[in-house]
Amino acid sequence: MHAMLNTAIKAARRAGQIINRASLDLDGIQVSEKQRNDFVTNVDRACEAAIIEILQAAYPQHAILAEESGRSAQSSDHVWIIDPLDGTTNFIHGFPYYCVSIALMQRGIVTQAVIYDPTRNDLYTASRGRGAFLNNRRLRVSSRAKLAEALLGVGFCDPKNLNGYLALYSRINALCTSVRRSGAAALDLANVAAGRLDGLF
Repeated sequence: MHAMLNTAIKAARRAGQIINRASLDLDGIQVSEKQRNDFVTNVDRACEAAIIEILQAAYPQHAILAEESGRSAQSSDHVWIIDPLDGTTNFIHGFPYYCVSIALMQRGIVTQAVIYDPTRNDLYTASRGRGAFLNNRRLRVSSRAKLAEALLGVGFCDPKNLNGYLALYSRINALCTSVRRSGAAALDLANVAAGRLDGLF
């Protein structure tokens, strides 16, 4: 396994520990709203700080692009992209579908990626050109070729475009087996890679 991927795994698992500990006392979580229906918690910030600390200890010359703290001042061909808690709304409601997402971009190309689901202890990893894995088992996407047999995931992003999303959802839902809106896009994409979802839009 690539050394940089191992570092990302260490960081993701550390964030997962913080999330799992915080999930035992949801009433103690500090929640603020970045914009309508877009929340951030002290847990997001603690996870992000822990991830950055581990990555910078191993690779101090690398740049960081993180959801809560933004882009680091330094410039580098190596940029770590961090979503410390994808599915924050799910998390604060105790709905167990959220994850830690970390990727490394080298010269504009993503080369390493980790998605960690702390509720199931599922670790998704990928290195460019070497395939994708779930808990060290190689992943395969679904073999379903017909939309009528497909189970799809969906994500609604901008509430101002809700009518457009709903119209598209209605059209797609009529063409496939069913559609799921789970609230954590990174984990949805991991489930596409694992063949649990046939696609995501």
